[in-house]
Amino acid sequence: MKVTVRPLEDPREFEEAEEVQMSAWGMGPREATPKEVMIAISDNGGVVLGAFDGRREVGFAITLAASVEGHSYLYSHMTGVRSEYQSKGVGFLLKQKQKEIALERGVGMIAWTFDPLISRNAHFNIKKLGVVARTYFIDYYGPMNDSINFGWETDRILCEWYVRPKEANRLRSLGRSDLRGAHVAISKTGHEPYSRCVDWSVDLTASKVLVDIPSDVTALKAENMEEGKRWRLATRDVFRKYFAAGYVALALIERGDEFRYLLMKTKMPENFFLHTRPALLR
Repeated sequence: MKVTVRPLEDPREFEEAEEVQMSAWGMGPREATPKEVMIAISDNGGVVLGAFDGRREVGFAITLAASVEGHSYLYSHMTGVRSEYQSKGVGFLLKQKQKEIALERGVGMIAWTFDPLISRNAHFNIKKLGVVARTYFIDYYGPMNDSINFGWETDRILCEWYVRPKEANRLRSLGRSDLRGAHVAISKTGHEPYSRCVDWSVDLTASKVLVDIPSDVTALKAENMEEGKRWRLATRDVFRKYFAAGYVALALIERGDEFRYLLMKTKMPENFFLHTRPALLR
């Protein structure tokens, strides 16, 4: 399989991107971003990328040109891959193309959101790409009806992907910290993916913090929605309090079927996102 990535051009390619969305998220036509919106984005400073296996469109990414308080960045609204092409490197190729576009435009950061409880997304974003996070949004999109988000609040953390080598390397090196003495914020019991969240605690004097998440929260929700919601409440409380105190999610620690975020304090650029839509940060 040889996949190429390029901006979408023909209206038929934008229409095919709707099909990619439905396959990637298990959503219906009503929930997919329509081709007309994607064309408007593409023609007005944004970029809509397609990943192609031969002539077939197998992945896409919507990229917006963004600015808050004079800070220019790119915002990656959606990146999706057809279900049968997932875990084959297509998403990584799309992100690398976004990075290339950012550097060509002289932009040093790309932002997007993801659900902090979905371990495969945390692995891809934090471990593979090297993003960091320090902003938490409560129920960011409101109710959603796709197969992944149906049934609970759509909390998100905001990725900040610093694409210039100097800053990226500095943040990655911090993520390799010695974990001895780290505060474990969530206590759990049972075996993954159905581990039970027993309790949680916040220690703002800790230099390093580990925040556990389930290995497969989608499977956990299907088995026990109430336990999934308890994990949502626990991680929401922990992330919000640590982020408000200046901690940053710098790495994802994986051991077998265990997934843990590593949070530490470090010098970062001004977090101008904290001034946007403050009701979501409550």
